[in-house]
Parts: sequence; structure tokens; C-alpha cells
Amino acid sequence: TMRRTFTLPNRGVSSLDLNGPPKVAVSGSHASDFSVTLQPVTPVAAGGGSTTFQVPFDPSALGARTATLSIANDDDDENPFDFAI
Repeated sequence: TMRRTFTLPNRGVSSLDLNGPPKVAVSGSHASDFSVTLQPVTPVAAGGGSTTFQVPFDPSALGARTATLSIANDDDDENPFDFAI
């Protein structure tokens, strides 16, 4: 099992509230190979605050494995914040 820690920064002028549960959701064709074992803390302070979360990867088969992480939040133009892993 491989584990990655992701950092979610807030460079905005107001605090960032993460909605959920869960704060970080995993979806996609290989979602079961990924999990979130440490959810981020909310709210994320304005002006450079950050929070972290951990995603272990435990593949169930050989080859490329992909999923999408989605973080629902109260940002007007980046809700939800999605990225592929």
C-alpha cells in the first residue's frame, strides 16, 4: 500500500468551508483502490491557511488505476474541486 498526503491551500480572502460528508469523496472506475484515511479539517483559514488529507492506494489489479477526488466547498467558482489521481 502506498499513501500520499495532499495539502489543500486557501489563498483567498475569506475562510473556505469544506462540505460533506465525506470532505473528500473518491469516485471513478477504480475508486475502490483508493481511500481517504485522514479527512481535511474545515474551515481552512483565509490568506494562506491549509489543511491536509491522506489517500492510501491499494491496487486490486495490475496496470494503471485511476480515480477522481472531489472536495465540495463554498468557493463560488471551484465547487466542487475535482482532480484525477
